[in-house]
Amino acid sequence: MLRALKISKSTGWAPQVLRFASNGGSDLVLVKEEHGVREITLNHPKTLNSLSLEMMTALQDALLKDKDNVDLRCVVLTAQGKIWSAGHNLKELHNDPKIQACVFQKLTDVINDIQKLPVPVIGKVNGYAAAAGCQLAVSCDMVVCTKNSKFSTPGAGVGVFCSTPGVVVGRLMSRPKSAYMLMTGLPVSGEEAYISGMVTKAVPAEDLDKEIEEIAKAIKAKSRAVISLGKDFYYRQLALSQAEALSAAQEKMCENLQLNDTKEGIASFFEKRSPNWKHQ
Repeated sequence: MLRALKISKSTGWAPQVLRFASNGGSDLVLVKEEHGVREITLNHPKTLNSLSLEMMTALQDALLKDKDNVDLRCVVLTAQGKIWSAGHNLKELHNDPKIQACVFQKLTDVINDIQKLPVPVIGKVNGYAAAAGCQLAVSCDMVVCTKNSKFSTPGAGVGVFCSTPGVVVGRLMSRPKSAYMLMTGLPVSGEEAYISGMVTKAVPAEDLDKEIEEIAKAIKAKSRAVISLGKDFYYRQLALSQAEALSAAQEKMCENLQLNDTKEGIASFFEKRSPNWKHQ
């Protein structure tokens, strides 16, 4: 059973910090929230930030906490240590088929929650994301990594082909490149991941924080209601044919134009002023 401990209360612009811990007291996930940005940090370097059921439950709690609060504008998912995440904890996958099914379902639920979250989720990678860790990282709406970060799907090396990571990787990269990752287990660098379309940007390590701040700033300059509407439709239309998607998009554009913030945005354009978003 997991519990959330508030260790400091925000006042004004001071950051709010939460710890999501197991009964054993280990802080599996740290959460810092400031200026509308929630930073979630995987915090168990001892297990290479492995995605145990406890870790994934803590992550899910941190993602969903107060998700409908209009003060929340974006989420940044990062990790402590040189290993961003080594993937699932093999101890949980060793014997019991019921536990195995629970482990895979939990990560599917977390990834679905990321896509359903009404605000953008940015993966911040400065290290090695492997197997299910790679799957989690590149399932964020945007992924910014350092050029020297690494991504791999090495499961076949221990007899477990990375089929679930392959679903995500295979939809982001070209077939030859994703097949290379899945069938050889060899890693690709952050720069290679960018060229292959798996990540949004690959930057020098010293520029990573600045890049994340610039993206978050750009998101916060928009209406939360508009971004939420657009994000939801973006993922839904990916499953449609082009003709179906265009038809549905026309309806969504008309719906968008009825939002109060859309009316304010258009008015501010004509009046040559900054919009005053109400996030409605």
